[in-house]
Formats: sequence, C-alpha cells, structure tokens
Amino acid sequence: MSLLIITVISLLSIILGKIIFKKWFNHLTLYCIIMGGLIFFYELKLLPYIDITPLAWFYISSSFLSFSLGILTIIATRDLSFKYQIFTKREDIILPIFIDGGRTIKFTLFFLSTLCLFAAIQNWLVLIKMFGSIPAVILNAITVYRMTGRGEISGIIPYISYSGYVAIFFAGIYTAYKRRFSLLTFYPFIGIIIKELATVGRAGMLFALIEFLLSFLLFRHLLNDDFTQKYKFSKINSIFAVTILLLFFIISSSLVKISRGSPESFTGTSKGLKQLENNLIISPSLYLYLSSDIGVFNKYLSSNGDGTSFGQNTFLPFYLLLAKFGIVERPNDFQKGYYIPMWTNTGTYIRELHADFGVVGVFVGPYLIGLIITWLWFRFYEKKSLIVFSFLVFLNLIIGFSFLVMVTRLLYWFISLFVIVLLIPILEKLATNSHEKSLENINASI
Repeated sequence: MSLLIITVISLLSIILGKIIFKKWFNHLTLYCIIMGGLIFFYELKLLPYIDITPLAWFYISSSFLSFSLGILTIIATRDLSFKYQIFTKREDIILPIFIDGGRTIKFTLFFLSTLCLFAAIQNWLVLIKMFGSIPAVILNAITVYRMTGRGEISGIIPYISYSGYVAIFFAGIYTAYKRRFSLLTFYPFIGIIIKELATVGRAGMLFALIEFLLSFLLFRHLLNDDFTQKYKFSKINSIFAVTILLLFFIISSSLVKISRGSPESFTGTSKGLKQLENNLIISPSLYLYLSSDIGVFNKYLSSNGDGTSFGQNTFLPFYLLLAKFGIVERPNDFQKGYYIPMWTNTGTYIRELHADFGVVGVFVGPYLIGLIITWLWFRFYEKKSLIVFSFLVFLNLIIGFSFLVMVTRLLYWFISLFVIVLLIPILEKLATNSHEKSLENINASI
C-alpha cells in the first residue's frame, strides 16, 4: 500500500511542478524523483530493512510539505498574469559571457580542467611515494580511504582539485549553448574521477554528475527562443554522450567498490537481489546505496542522536576551519553509522537538519530551501544573471544530494560556488573585450 501512495504522491507532485514552472525539469520534480525514489526503493524491502516508524514518516512528510510550502509562498507573492510569464516568445538571448561566441568560456573550461587533472596526478604521486606502487595503493585502499577522511595524508596540494567542479559548472552551460556534447564536455570529469579513485571516494563523482546535469538542463531552459518550440539538440550526439557519462560513473564507482571491498552478501537478501551478488554494476551494495538512507534516519530518531554541535553538519567546512585554529575540536568527516540490519551511515539531509537544529530544522530548513530556489528560478529567467544562476544550480545540488547528506557539509560545495561567483564578472569582462577587439580588427581590415 505504501508503494502505491508514494508513487501517486510523487507523480501528482511532478505534474504540479510542470504546471507551476512550465517545464518538466524543476526543483519540485527533482525532489520527488530523488526522495520519492529513495523511499520507494526502501519500501521494496529487497533487503531486510526495519519498518519506518510513524515519527519518521511524520518528519519525511513534514519536510516535503515544508519544501512545497516554500515554493508556494513565492508563487503566491507573484503577479501571475504578468511577471510569471517568463518562458514566452522573445528575441535571441546573448549573455555577456557568450558575446565572443564562447571562446573565453572555452579556454577557461580547458584551463580549469587541466588544473584539476594536475591535482589528481599529484595526489596519486604522493600515494605512490607512500606505498611504493600503484598496485600497493590499490591493495591499501581502505587505509587510504580512512586516512583521507581524517586528513592524515600529507604532501597533497589542497583545494586545487576543486577547480574541476568549477569547470563542470561551465561545461554544463557551454554544452547547452553549443547545443551538442564535445570532448571538452568530458574533460573536467577525467580529473575528478582520477582524483576520486585516489581518495577511494564516490561522492565527488556523484557531485560532478549532478552538477553538470543541473547546469545543462536549467541553462537550456533559457535558450528556448520560443516556449512553443522544442530545444534543438543533436539526438545522436546526446545519446552517445550520455552513454559515455554513465559509463564513466558506473565503471569508476565499481572500481571504488571493489577497492573498498564492499560486501555483496547480506543476511535476508531477497531471492532476486541475491542473484545479482556477482554482478559488477547492479548489485546488492548498489541497492543498499540507493535505498538505505531512510532506514538510517529512522534508526537515528530512535537513538540518542549523533551528539553534534549546532549546525555542525550543515556548516561542517566552517567547523573544520575553526578546528585548525584550535577553537573547536575537529569534527569527524564521517557520520555515525547505524545497523538497519546492516551497517551504514548516511541518513538523508533530514537527519542532518534534525541533528543540527532539532525539530525546527526539519520544518524551517526545507521551507527555506524551497523558497530560496523558487525565488532564484524566477530571478534568473527574468534577469539572465549568471551569478544568480550559479546559486540556483548549487542550491539545487542540496536537493540532488538530499537522499544522502546535506551537501553543504562538503567543502567543495562552498569553494566551487565562491570561485564561480568571483570568476563570472571577470569572464564576462574578458569576453566583452575579446568581442570588441574582434570588431576593431574587422573594421580595420575594411
């Protein structure tokens, strides 16, 4: 019965999102797909998960209603007969950053991707020096993973690899602008994947994939010259490129899974899932990864809590900064695990809001997220500001990661957004100057 209810509510909300935002892809739809899908997979009970308690259901439902109310608050304050019509027939849009045909953003994208690749290679060189060889690094993957989480690996140049996530943002809008995927689209992913393999992590790859999809899909809304016309994009090119992206992510994640030695045999596994134990891609551990977080949240509520300080998860990077100066004790990068009945530790963004701010966080947090993203949505499509767009993308990343954690706990969320906001005015100025010089050269030749 719960599966039917989840499906119906999710589908109705997706349709509501289309009615409100005039586009199938929007933050209400994204929330329903991410959180609705998570709950649906959990309720399939392909693993012997514990039942969701009434209190957990109350918080899950309340957070969704609060998020929806945040959206409706902005809608209710707008003049629907005039300002709301943002996707209408209009003249071609030329943003300052693309006034030179995209040359400036193209070279910036290449430079940032190369910088990330350099950081990834440097990380591997440090590990090879520590363990002696690449095979030795792989054999000690669990040790590397734990040392990385505790910040115990010295010699790695910090923060440089985050340039890859800045590049991903520009790759999304550049690909949408060019209306086709190119080799430059994939270049930022190479450095990020190599870096994540070095740290035996998967969150960075998932972050990059979601960030790219958000940048691309949200930016292409702007490029529709006419609401009644389809956005023209090479279908063959798209199918090929999406296949490559998915293969990158699946193969890399599988390599990380193998390196960590993730178990595939769980007591009480359903017969159908048990048959996939030897499957490299679709396996019990993948199902666990995509469904267990609600169970962790459920178990967290019945425990004594995580014992975190005020805002520690949401603003973890600031706590880590304070810890460097000895102001506070350094928080653990990994959340407390719970047995559900298998050990896992990520429990959705709702758990972290509750741990950080109590019951108020479960209601106010989603409400503010829905309200701010909706305001940014209309603000961007009306004003066409790329700085507003960067906030729109990164706030949507909170929703994209909502089934796992509060994404703001990741340092590269803050640093990438900060660098993007600084870069945009510079790139717009460079693109304008480049365009003016081109015009001068043309006039001089005439």
